Amino acid sequence: MKKQIALLSAMLFGLCTVHTEAAALFSAADARTFCGYLLGKNPLGTEQAAGADLNADGILNAADLTLLKRMLLTDPETPLWCDEFDGDALDRTKWNYELGNWKLDADGNYITNGWGNNEQECYTDSNASVHDGILTIAARKEHYTDPVQGEYEYTSARLSSQHLFSVCGGRIEVRARCDAGKSLWPAIWMLPEDSVYGGWAASGEIDIMEGWGSTPEKLCGTIHFGDTWPNNTYLTGEYTFPDGDTTGNWHVYAIEWERGEIRWYVDDVCYSTQKDWFSANHAYPAPFDQNFYLILNLAVGGHFDGVDGIYADPSVFADGERHFDIDYVRVYDSGTFTPTETASLPLEAYIEGADAALTNKDGETVISVQHAGELEYAVMGLIRGKQAAAGRTYTLSFDAFADTPRSIVVTAEDASYTRYLNQKIALTEAPQHFSFEVSFPRDLTADIKFQLGNIENAAALGAHTVTLQNITWE
Repeated sequence: MKKQIALLSAMLFGLCTVHTEAAALFSAADARTFCGYLLGKNPLGTEQAAGADLNADGILNAADLTLLKRMLLTDPETPLWCDEFDGDALDRTKWNYELGNWKLDADGNYITNGWGNNEQECYTDSNASVHDGILTIAARKEHYTDPVQGEYEYTSARLSSQHLFSVCGGRIEVRARCDAGKSLWPAIWMLPEDSVYGGWAASGEIDIMEGWGSTPEKLCGTIHFGDTWPNNTYLTGEYTFPDGDTTGNWHVYAIEWERGEIRWYVDDVCYSTQKDWFSANHAYPAPFDQNFYLILNLAVGGHFDGVDGIYADPSVFADGERHFDIDYVRVYDSGTFTPTETASLPLEAYIEGADAALTNKDGETVISVQHAGELEYAVMGLIRGKQAAAGRTYTLSFDAFADTPRSIVVTAEDASYTRYLNQKIALTEAPQHFSFEVSFPRDLTADIKFQLGNIENAAALGAHTVTLQNITWE
């Protein structure tokens, strides 16, 4: 067992490589021997015990067993994606910094401060560091001024793999620890790469681990789903550590995500299983049948553990900055599956000075207009943030009809509202197919807009419905 464990230790603390030689030498019998030792059923020799300390923390416990069992489950495969945080800097090919204190729309406009959670910190690119194989996210009590977003008394970091890596299903595991203290909120979570079912939380959110700084003896794993806010809901499960243990110690947090089921683990102990989610107007297992990207952050204050659901507790920082440390992030392809193809791209509603509602369904979007307002863009269905490359030709296709004949305007615009596509079309009660080609002179982010406001005196039409089907952008 010594040789097997030594090979395994070297392998686990290397990059993300899993060697076939170690897989051949290591067996389930060795895992049972180690498990028996942890249960007090059998001893280990001195050399065996030294080799079995896989995470090199001087303690033989369930964390070492988790590493050992993961190798049995995944050999001879390599992780689909991982970061072992070797080197002395964050790998920017794997992680982006998400900055500030505000949520942004796809055009980069500030829309909600506190990240929608009353968080008090300002995220910077100076609060994350890599050293000795560990990523450290540091929350600090310090005065910080952002030229656009204003002044803050706390800083921290938030990292994401958006546009760099996303996955549909699989085992995602993170070995981490976090300092305790009221108003600290460590989180390991996932959001959809493309919100194909609509805005938050219609397209889902997966929280692998969230910890309360005030009660480090417990944590939770959650999914958010249903419909767009405020018509969303969630399912959650809590895990309480054995006496004396907390999130301040090193633990492996994981989910195993299959089509129609997600399971949550702490040190390979399954504490929650969810399968009873739903998506408004879309077939199960939506929304958890698409690619999601990873997020690591340490929030300060906010509704989860802030004082009065808002404020940070300054006494937590009396001895200096607080840390959220991550040893590794690994994604295994066991359980991954192909994202569900959507028959029609969803639209986001924009309504200004009008009375209307938008509903996305499988294969179509229905816009009910009670009053079209006074502006051409008073009612819009939007597809935001499509990446467009210079010189490439894109095709927008869709079917459309209205229960009252009317005209609409279809555009493709950049963030400065320059129109690269500008088409007025007449809708009838019979479905019609439309297809338009558009190209762009430079790389940019395009918004596709279906404008249903006061076009050709549509405000005089009264209540009517427009249906858009089979919307594609290729």
